[in-house]
Parts: sequence; C-alpha cells; structure tokens
Amino acid sequence: MKKLKSIALMTLFVSASLFFTSCESDSSDENESNTSTGDYWPTAVGNQWILDQNGTETSMKIIATEKVNGDTYFKFDQFAGAGSGAEGTAKASIKKINGDYYIKMDEVVYDYGEYTGKMTGYEFIFFKDYLEVNKTWTGNYSQETSFNIPNFPKVKTNVSYTGTILEKGASVTVKNVTYKDVVKFKFRLEAKVEGGDGATASDIEYWIAKDVGVIKMTMGSTVSQLVTYTLK
Repeated sequence: MKKLKSIALMTLFVSASLFFTSCESDSSDENESNTSTGDYWPTAVGNQWILDQNGTETSMKIIATEKVNGDTYFKFDQFAGAGSGAEGTAKASIKKINGDYYIKMDEVVYDYGEYTGKMTGYEFIFFKDYLEVNKTWTGNYSQETSFNIPNFPKVKTNVSYTGTILEKGASVTVKNVTYKDVVKFKFRLEAKVEGGDGATASDIEYWIAKDVGVIKMTMGSTVSQLVTYTLK
C-alpha cells in the first residue's frame, strides 16, 4: 500500500510539471495590471512543437478546441514531459485569459497490470505574462487517487504551487536557434498526502518565448529543449 501511495505521488509530479477541481484557487502579487504583454504560447489547431528531452524527441500538437463554462480550451494530443508514461495517461489542454495561461489536466487513468486506478483531474495557472521580475503567483488544488484493491483507501493529495518570474526580455539560444523576448520563470510544487509524513517538493524552470511557446524546461537532471515548431 505504501508503494502505491508513493507511485501516486510521483505520478502527480510527472503530470504537473510541464497543467479542475472544486478546491482549486489562485492569487498573485497585488497592484499588478492584469493585461497581457503578448502571446507567449500561440494557440491554434495544428500548432506543433517538437522537444528533445534528454535525447528523446517528443511531439506536442494542438488537435482540437473545447468550450467549458464559456471558455475556449485548446487540446493537445499529448503534453510533452507530462501526463503520460508507464504509470498513467491523461489529456491536457490550455486556455489564456488576459495574460493568464491555464493548464487543465483530465482524469489520469492508471494500469499496473493487476492493479488499475484513476486520479481526479486538475487545473492551475501555469504562467502570467504581465508580471515583472521577482513577482509571484500562487495556488492550490486537491486530488483523489483510487485503485481497484479491496479495502484500499482513496489517497487524497493536497498540492500548492508558486510561480516566480526570474527574467524578462532575454535572448536565449536553444539548439543553435536564438529566441528573443524570452521570459524565464520558476514553478515550485509542494504536495502532501493526507495521513502521510511530510511534504514532497519539486522545482521546475521554464523559458518561454513570445510568439513561440516553451523553448526549454529543466527539472533536476531532466532537460527539455525545443527542436522545431510549426504555427498555423
């Protein structure tokens, strides 16, 4: 049982790192103008990004749109570096409102052979393009993970996150291509399983270029870099 709890928590961080529940909330530094300063993740059906993650290329493409409560979400065929793997699979989508970039992860379905399970989906603010250097935004959400094991309790995980703008207006070279108007930010996740001991923390750094999207991401020894992209 402890192993399954550990797997559920580990998968949470894989899913969240590159991301709707009733418990979701968000706040940011006061006195900030909620006016977008440009498009840092172009969204149109057919847009595609190919990233190299430690030597393995992964494609991420917008394949459809979906209306949810009046908002338009752009759905990915897969989310590079997140939401899929040996443990579970999920679909991801993005929406943008006045400079706030939301990532929504659908329910995650697990298959460990003899064990199957699912984890509730979630949504969070991934990026705020109008914040100045050193400004932050925060939020939290809750998830439940369950397995097809008799008498095995549901695992509830409470997650809090903090985003911090580290640099703006930079020129960054990735894979021999120089991108201008780049924002670098850090995203810190802290998760605690109810009934567990302590919390688990993870820091991810992103470089996101105006009119391009994410060009680089680092999480520990994992490095993802943009190889090529196509915009419609």
